[in-house]
Amino acid sequence: MIRRIFALAALGSIAFAAPALAAPKANTITAIGGMKVKANGYVQDDQRWDADKYTVKSGATVTLRDKSTMGQPHSLSLIAKKPKGDQAIMECKACGPLMEAHEANPETMEAGKELVEAGADGFDAAGDSIWLPSKGKVTFKVTAKKGAKLAFVCAIHPWMLAEIAVK
Repeated sequence: MIRRIFALAALGSIAFAAPALAAPKANTITAIGGMKVKANGYVQDDQRWDADKYTVKSGATVTLRDKSTMGQPHSLSLIAKKPKGDQAIMECKACGPLMEAHEANPETMEAGKELVEAGADGFDAAGDSIWLPSKGKVTFKVTAKKGAKLAFVCAIHPWMLAEIAVK
C-alpha cells in the first residue's frame, strides 16, 4: 500500500513538472497555443506570443511565425500602450481600426493589405501592423530608435500582448 502511494505521488510530481519554455530565437516572434472547447462548459483559448518581451536592434529584420494550432491568422500590430485589465484588453479600442486598415475579410479572415505602415517605413509607430496568415511566416524591419519600447497586440486575439525593446 505504501509503495502504491509513493508511486502515485511520484507520477503526480512528474505530471506537474512541466518543462520551462525555451527562450525565443533571436529576432523571431512566434504565435503559439490553441483552443479547448467543452460543449456547454467552456472555451479556453491559450493562443499567445512565445514571450512577453523581445529585444531587437534598431534596423533588424524580425521573423514572425505562426505555430499555433487553431488555423487562424494573427497580426502583430503596434499600439500606443498595452491595455490594463480584462475589460480593456477584450474591448481593444485599437483592434477594429487595425482590422479595417488591413482590409480584413471577416468571413475568410484574409487580409486585403498585409502590411500597414502608419509612420515612416518599417515598424516604429503605433498603427504599424503586419498580417500573419495561418501557419505562415513573414518578416518586418524594426526602424524605431534605440531605447524605444514598442507595445503590440494581435488585432484578432487581443489578449496576445507583448513588447519589443529596441536596443
